[in-house]
Amino acid sequence: MGRTIASITQTWQEEEAALNRFKRALRKDDQVLLDELLVLSRLHLAEASYASNLYPLDMYLIAILLEVYKQLKTIQHEFYNPEQHKDQARLEEEEVFLKLITNYLETSGEQPQEDTTEAQEEDLPVVEIEDERSYADFEEAP
Repeated sequence: MGRTIASITQTWQEEEAALNRFKRALRKDDQVLLDELLVLSRLHLAEASYASNLYPLDMYLIAILLEVYKQLKTIQHEFYNPEQHKDQARLEEEEVFLKLITNYLETSGEQPQEDTTEAQEEDLPVVEIEDERSYADFEEAP
């Protein structure tokens, strides 16, 4: 009879057993982190079975790197979400619009509601609008 090849799970268990001495030498905090990394490598055992040309530990390290990189990309995507930046730009536009309305109301003699934000305390140029149109002008429009 011929030899049988160990499954990827058996190979992984052998590699994990080989790391036990190293793991025991680590601080407790680092042992927990190493266990978490080993769990990450288990997530890709099925895929690792197709990489028979690599050493088992190399494949586990690649699987760990893949999972850590996915976590990094997720965090980067959460940190820099383009939708948030679009919302921020819209809020800035609304703030400028509100400042212009406030200035217009102040110059026309009406008193706007007071807001204590620093943004409204900034001096903006006063734009005077000379408009002599009446409601009747709009009624005649096509």
